[in-house]
Amino acid sequence: MEQIEKAMARARESRAGNLKQFRPANSPGGRASINGVAPAYTETVVAPLDARRMNEERLVADALGHPVSDTYSLLRTQVLQRLRANNMNSLAITSPESGAGVTTTAANLALAIALDVNQTVLLVDLNLRDPGIAQKFRITPPAGIDDYLHGEADLKDCLVSPGVPRLVILGARIPNGEAAEVLSSPRMAALARELHSRYHDRIIIYDLPPLIPSGDTLGFLPNVEAVLLVARSGKTTKSELEKSARLLGQKPIVGTLLNAH
Repeated sequence: MEQIEKAMARARESRAGNLKQFRPANSPGGRASINGVAPAYTETVVAPLDARRMNEERLVADALGHPVSDTYSLLRTQVLQRLRANNMNSLAITSPESGAGVTTTAANLALAIALDVNQTVLLVDLNLRDPGIAQKFRITPPAGIDDYLHGEADLKDCLVSPGVPRLVILGARIPNGEAAEVLSSPRMAALARELHSRYHDRIIIYDLPPLIPSGDTLGFLPNVEAVLLVARSGKTTKSELEKSARLLGQKPIVGTLLNAH
């Protein structure tokens, strides 16, 4: 994914001076216009974003003119083609080690997929030791997946729309030191099956912890159909990628993203 690396490098160089040029989300020409049929969220909390906060969190997949937005569109196309070719709708995003930009990648890919008028997407935060999706979107969910998995909230009370049609977030609120046990629990497996069966036409993206440091992600992998592996340019080593491939075993890998995060 050399194109990803080059685009991210251009974005990093221009970010400080260019963020002010992007107009608010409701301003013509600022963020991408999302047309087509969109679901009406009657039971889901809606927490609209603004362009400034999105830029601060590097949520740029729908920012017209941003040097990385087209790159995420390309990533979306490649991922969707590979998922559809294999009749899959669930994708885990992870990395060999921490610091590769998995959460940023997951959030931007979810935004990019939501721009497809024929597609809806659910973004799930399963980095339970260090949850970051809610913070990335600057939302405070009334309840999170951590509450659901402990039997303290219904699933519908944990879902939040960030004001982007066709995108729903299932975030986590409180860091959990027992993430490995939770992610491999029967209740987690049951939730994954429910999401897969209830939303057969929806892409489900799981933001997962890195593979090598702990067993958190490995415990959950049986519940997901495919993996997108994120590597950090100049940091992730060949041996780490090889070890990650061995850990993933026969799990299909839709691609490896080289991130200049």
